[in-house]
Amino acid sequence: MIPKQFRIHIVLIISVLAMIVVPMIPKKVDPEKAQAATTAATYFLEQVDAGAYANSWQTSAALLKEKIPQADWVEKLSKARTLSGALVSRQQDDLSYSTSALDSPDGEYVLMVFVSKFERAPSVEETLTVMLDQDNRWRVAGYFMQ
Repeated sequence: MIPKQFRIHIVLIISVLAMIVVPMIPKKVDPEKAQAATTAATYFLEQVDAGAYANSWQTSAALLKEKIPQADWVEKLSKARTLSGALVSRQQDDLSYSTSALDSPDGEYVLMVFVSKFERAPSVEETLTVMLDQDNRWRVAGYFMQ
């Protein structure tokens, strides 16, 4: 049995830990939102894989368009894909939901991580941020290759 004088301390410690840990637990993604975000990400990746970089920018979220001009997007993506070569395989590794994103307005975001293999880059992590855009459609707002 825990002495009476220490019980309140234990309760307070557990309460503080819960207040710290609970907000860090990823929110479960609604299946409909997950499917809509996955469809948007798949379409976007198909365009990128086909070399249609300008079109991938055109169909992306307004947030992405505000952050990077189309010419810069095409140039950077073209360089990255030239270095990595053609896609060999891609497997979704993670999917999480959030109502906030770094340097972005509050909204609905789905973060998707893919483990991919390319001709000249055998181990690449592709990260896509898909958001519910101003027109109430899910669109890609960020794409990163590591």
